[in-house]
Amino acid sequence: MSPASNQAVQRPDRRQCTIKSSPISWTHCSPVSKTTQRTNTVGRRLAFHYAPQGPAMSNTQISTRQELIDHVVAASNSGSAEMVLDVVQRVAPELVNRLLHAEITSPAATALGSGIGASPGAASGEIVTSAAHALQKSDEGRSVILVRPVTTPDDVLGMQASVGIVTMHGGMSSHAAVVARGWGIPAVVGSSDVEVDGSKVTVHGVEFTEGDLISIDGRAGTIYRGSIDTDQQQVPPELWQLLDWADTITNGVVSIRANADTGRDAQRSLEHGAVGIGLCRTEHMFLTDDRLPIMRSFILSDDGETQEGFLKDLEQAQERDFDELLDVMGERPVTIRLLDPPLHEFLPEADELFVSQGAGELNDERNELLDAVVKLREVNPMLGTRGVRLGAVRGGLYEAQVRSLCRAALNAISVGSRPKIEVMIPLINDPAEFRLAREWVRGAQAEVDPEGMLDDSLTVGAMIETPRAALLAREIAQDADFFSFGTNDLTQMTFGLSRDDVEARLLPRYRSLGLIDDNPFEVLDQVAVGTLISTSISDARNEKPSINIGVCGEHAGEPRSIAFLIGAGCTSLSCSPYRVPVTRLVAAQTVLQSGSTVVSGESFFPDASATANAQTESPPDQTTDGGVDVESITDIDVLRVLRLRGFATGDGLRQSLGVDPSQVVERLVADEQVNFIEARNMYMLAPSGRSRIDDHLAASDPITELSDAYESFLSLNTEFKKVCTDWQVRDGEPNSHDDDDYDAACIARLRDVYMRSEPVISEIATAVPRLNLYRRRLLEALTAIDDGQSQRFTGVMCESFHDVWMELHEDLIVLQKIDRVSEGSF
Repeated sequence: MSPASNQAVQRPDRRQCTIKSSPISWTHCSPVSKTTQRTNTVGRRLAFHYAPQGPAMSNTQISTRQELIDHVVAASNSGSAEMVLDVVQRVAPELVNRLLHAEITSPAATALGSGIGASPGAASGEIVTSAAHALQKSDEGRSVILVRPVTTPDDVLGMQASVGIVTMHGGMSSHAAVVARGWGIPAVVGSSDVEVDGSKVTVHGVEFTEGDLISIDGRAGTIYRGSIDTDQQQVPPELWQLLDWADTITNGVVSIRANADTGRDAQRSLEHGAVGIGLCRTEHMFLTDDRLPIMRSFILSDDGETQEGFLKDLEQAQERDFDELLDVMGERPVTIRLLDPPLHEFLPEADELFVSQGAGELNDERNELLDAVVKLREVNPMLGTRGVRLGAVRGGLYEAQVRSLCRAALNAISVGSRPKIEVMIPLINDPAEFRLAREWVRGAQAEVDPEGMLDDSLTVGAMIETPRAALLAREIAQDADFFSFGTNDLTQMTFGLSRDDVEARLLPRYRSLGLIDDNPFEVLDQVAVGTLISTSISDARNEKPSINIGVCGEHAGEPRSIAFLIGAGCTSLSCSPYRVPVTRLVAAQTVLQSGSTVVSGESFFPDASATANAQTESPPDQTTDGGVDVESITDIDVLRVLRLRGFATGDGLRQSLGVDPSQVVERLVADEQVNFIEARNMYMLAPSGRSRIDDHLAASDPITELSDAYESFLSLNTEFKKVCTDWQVRDGEPNSHDDDDYDAACIARLRDVYMRSEPVISEIATAVPRLNLYRRRLLEALTAIDDGQSQRFTGVMCESFHDVWMELHEDLIVLQKIDRVSEGSF
């Protein structure tokens, strides 16, 4: 008997792993026990959407540099996917941080003060208390640490020139923390031990002046007197190999982007493995020496014509910035957030101006600045005139930004590039507000691009950072091409806490009282903020199944938050460039522990030999139900199924093709285009077979006739995923299946999905007749469920309804050449 004729369904042992191009899973075709669920910490974080059912990997973490090197080398030499997955799962995320950032090496060092460790790394340098002094001393070749009460956009250039940053106030989401992480600069923020008085600095009672040496540890949040030895070893190449493997695992599930504001930031992001920019804060482009005076003149001017002149100057300057950014990013996605902060942040600090006024040091220009600061100052600027509200009260500001962006995009097109631009409107609160802002964007685009060359490459989305926007996600999604959650502000507004005030004072006390477990500005609060995110994603996708969902807050780079965000349905995570490597690893570990995600079938070992096969590839004859006549089975039919399924038994191939393909399979095995895994009685593509089917698909045109029916399928797909989740998870815990009425209701909902899918599948089968076979397979699974075979609901590799539906979805995506990540429907 040939291997292909064996009809037994082989279910993988939980300790085994399977790399697939359709869903990856290590579960038996039965529910996960509550005991298993409770031992899986990621499981609790993913409970909103699915119960994780990952492989039982080794519990021993890889936590040292040498262990990482040894295990990666061993996995590389083995050629074993199982060893690769085991290594990826076991590497401690903290190890990645340690390998990328300097550490204090002196064991005798005693901290003088402490604060919040906001950006990892260690540094020693001279104290400076102003951005101007930081720039001056840095230009002289001296290492400086900028110590400020707080930082504002006015300090950015001085921050960039410093080797470290310390602030009296603020927290993990403060300006100082976000900017420092973006540039990889060690930072200690919100230190109650620090006082700044002019050029004098006091740390826990010890006085310093500008020029004195201090050291900081941005991971531990500690401050030291004098210069202390630090250690920055060369990053081992094995780390980058590990992260390449991680990207293979997450391909098709979630993309990791970076927050970057300049061409240099973008280049740094790519070097750390980002696949795009998820947040470009355009306000940072106005803070350079040549831009800030123009911006201030625009703010101070009351005359419309004069304001328009300054806006044109800003347009030209920002066009150059966008040119640089798009040149670096090429055809990778770039999310541009229009101006967000209140205008007074582009002006000097009011307190500093008042001090100068009291000393009689203000000239006419500085007095005018003080008047403007007083006029624009708000009691609560975080809830004041910022974001889209700024675009409403300062007409033309957003339009000017969009015109400069569109010109830069057209410049890129003129040299052969195809930029992918996502314009993001910040602080949206209402659907009508978003529609108005979208009109601003499209109107400005039309001024620059009357031919509509950017219509397909420029999308407009909403930044969801207020509870009201999250609750109105369904309505906003009607007009939005994408959502991006700003989790920093969403956390602040949900808790009603000022993030810059409470992290150093209130939150430590709350933690000591047991009122909170973690700082919610560092670790995502899943109880309330998480519920808002999860609910709004569900609502948005019910309205528009294809909407893209991202996160651009710093929670996207925090290991304990990443699993929840992926489980909630986010398809892109964007964080500071230096947090990208950790995010890549943790995202892969999350996928490995998930029982219902999609992983690319790309090989971990791309250098494996491939052989060509020139056999004629003619379309097969179809039977009435979509199956293929056994005499008409071709190599391509079998290779296509294996590409869709990743692995398949002989019985699985028969189910997908409708006939027994034994003879063709035997020939492909003999030709080394298909591998037979004897231990599991399964088949998978060999490198040459994968190359052949990929070449075949690349040469095929997308089947556009499927598009209308596919939209109907996506609508059903949202309902299907929800009923599968409810079958597996009930009230945040795995469904124990001890409530017959609850299970019966889930089955009834599944039956309704099937009944409504029949005409949709019939319609798509008019374009591709073989697709009609899926209808028969789904009905067989549903009938088996009705007969008591509950594993046929969401079980894996047992021809369950979920198996067949996901295979159909993947088939439709391949036939239409859809980018799965951009679409976000999985």
